[in-house]
Amino acid sequence: MLSAVSPQRKMKPTPSALKWLAEKRARLAFDLQFNLNLIAELQAKASALQEDLAAIDRSIKLYDERVDPSTIEPVNGWRGNYGKRGALKEAVLEILVANAPNWVATDAIEAHVRAKFGLVFETPIVRKHWYNGSFRGALKALTAAGKLERLQDPEAPTHETGHWRVKMNSPRLVDLAG
Repeated sequence: MLSAVSPQRKMKPTPSALKWLAEKRARLAFDLQFNLNLIAELQAKASALQEDLAAIDRSIKLYDERVDPSTIEPVNGWRGNYGKRGALKEAVLEILVANAPNWVATDAIEAHVRAKFGLVFETPIVRKHWYNGSFRGALKALTAAGKLERLQDPEAPTHETGHWRVKMNSPRLVDLAG
């Protein structure tokens, strides 16, 4: 009895350019979704702050109707303190754990941290000082502690946004062969 065997079809190898484009698209799609989620969170936070502000304004008017709450200038009560020691690193780690095992762009992590702590910078120079010192320092310290890994080699001049993730504890091939 003969069995009908279909001839094997050879699959063409995927061109490296198409692989690169697919990987680039996947990263961009993740970054877009991450940022859309962040925008939604920020809009919800802004809405809650507007409600709280309106409630305070009503209370001020009840206390003294001669006071116009809109004339009270906003102040930034944040003085560069993130709370307890290590809170900045915890915030960075929190966003990467929430998105594991995906890679997260540096600018997306920065946006999350700035939103979480309500960081607003008066000038680009002040922001750059914070970014190069505190923020990058937290990323480097977490990487040195073996908690994070970076997709791109920091020494390679790619001029692309860096991507980070929680260090994966995958088994080594030697351990699997044993």
